[in-house]
Amino acid sequence: MKRLESKLFIILLACFAPILNTSCTKDDNSTIEPPTIIAVTGDINASLDQFRHLLGDQLNTTPGHVAGRREANWDGVPEQLLSKKLPVDFLNPVGAQAVVANQRGLVYSAGGNFQVSKNNFAEINPTATNQFSSFSGDKSFANTSSSLWDVEFQVAGKTEAAFVRGFGIVFSDVDLPHSTSMEFFSDQRSLGKFFVPEKNGSNFSFLGVYFKNEKVTRIIVTHDGHLDQGQKDISDNGPADLVTMDNFLWNEPVKK
Repeated sequence: MKRLESKLFIILLACFAPILNTSCTKDDNSTIEPPTIIAVTGDINASLDQFRHLLGDQLNTTPGHVAGRREANWDGVPEQLLSKKLPVDFLNPVGAQAVVANQRGLVYSAGGNFQVSKNNFAEINPTATNQFSSFSGDKSFANTSSSLWDVEFQVAGKTEAAFVRGFGIVFSDVDLPHSTSMEFFSDQRSLGKFFVPEKNGSNFSFLGVYFKNEKVTRIIVTHDGHLDQGQKDISDNGPADLVTMDNFLWNEPVKK
């Protein structure tokens, strides 16, 4: 099979800040290091491995770590939860009955209907399902009722607020260059808004951002429209650039 050409951008933004500044130092005179941004389409596998290395080579599957990384590819979601609203703490349940393998320190907030599907959400929007693909396995993820939602972090297996240094998502069917984005925050301070590149050479796009010396506590994910509106995708002359998602990657959340 012919190898798909990868369209890769690795961007180091000197003196990056959400508001333009002429200084590259914080108020405490410590140096501001620019984030590493990996935005890629086409064959994204090598870039995913590069981002994994930034986050930490060790993939953690149990609580109790302070280094390494976490991932979610949705393939382990049981059949009885497919196409149903997931709890916001699905990736960090707590309590005696919690599934340890799901205690990964990520929670959703700001509302919406978070679901996993194994048929590209045909049960939600059959007019657009042919636009989407799952990256790993046969399951993918979407917020089907909101186009703006939050990701936050907790210590794995606990409800204690935590931070990470980097976070990334694999997106399916991004058709426009400025329709889908992630904005990173350290508490209430924006660390910048970054756009997911439009697909080129395959159906997948990946955006991952890593901050060497910032504490990322929240990410706002935005995209153009949501699936339960029943609209066609923009590539089928619909009004919105509809997307789904697959793999999430982040480093081990550490207590704030």
